[in-house]
Amino acid sequence: MIKYSIECWLYNDLQDRFLLLRCPVTHRHDEYWQPVTGGRNAEEPCVEACLREVEEETGVKLAVEMLETVIPEFCFCIPEARIELRKPVYLARVRSEKVVLSSEHIGYYWFDATEVESHLHWDSNKESFRQVLAFTRRQFAPAPSSPSR
Repeated sequence: MIKYSIECWLYNDLQDRFLLLRCPVTHRHDEYWQPVTGGRNAEEPCVEACLREVEEETGVKLAVEMLETVIPEFCFCIPEARIELRKPVYLARVRSEKVVLSSEHIGYYWFDATEVESHLHWDSNKESFRQVLAFTRRQFAPAPSSPSR
């Protein structure tokens, strides 16, 4: 079965921190940290699903222009659940760290960029974060200087 979702990393570029949400224990897993993640139906535009999920899970209202596509379609399989997950991965730069959690999560924290990966449970989140972090670093890398003669 194919399942469609979105993933959005909220990033305070002034503080170099990323928001992670704490998910509660279920019959399948212990508590864990993850970025904003949510389902969408196959017909729902990805950007609309992302804006909706970010607002539902964090209370943060983003504008479409604030979303940067890091991975247009990130695909991976969850064999034990017989699911193929397909999702775009977005980055949204925010300056306010105010969050209003939904009942879906039990906590949140703005982690320094150097600490994020060590707090992630799922390999898919670790991989997408590596790409998101590289994306943010490329954006701020100084332009190569031309050799002087």
